[in-house]
Amino acid sequence: MDVRVLMVTRCWKRGCTCVDGDEVLEAWMNVQRKWMYLEGIFIGGDIRQQLPDEAKMFDAVDKNFHRINGEASREPNIKACCTAANRLADLEHMLHVLDKCQKSLNDYLDSKRNAFPRFFFISDDELLSILGSSDPTCVQVRHSTPRHSAPH
Repeated sequence: MDVRVLMVTRCWKRGCTCVDGDEVLEAWMNVQRKWMYLEGIFIGGDIRQQLPDEAKMFDAVDKNFHRINGEASREPNIKACCTAANRLADLEHMLHVLDKCQKSLNDYLDSKRNAFPRFFFISDDELLSILGSSDPTCVQVRHSTPRHSAPH
């Protein structure tokens, strides 16, 4: 008997609650959350040039993520989406790759902070904005606004 059929049958026997389905949905949401954050960073801009290996890894995840979401949009049955062949393994692999991309990005940002200690006082998003901008005056105006107003 096909493993997939057996798994679906067991899920139905348990009253339509499938532990594997819960695991898949949780993994799917984790991948989506991390993918959404990294997409804007790795799709275009300077980071692709600075971290080319990670950009290639992200591109592979991006392709698979779009494929899985396309399959899900064509199959409205959540149980069928969650029990598709290798779904959990694929999502866990994508999450692992996205974690590696995130770690490399953090290491890159830390190296910039170590080279320019003033970068320790700004967020990762602001630092990415600075590193991705080619206009120094724009960066100075946007990121050097006073944090506290002086008493009059």
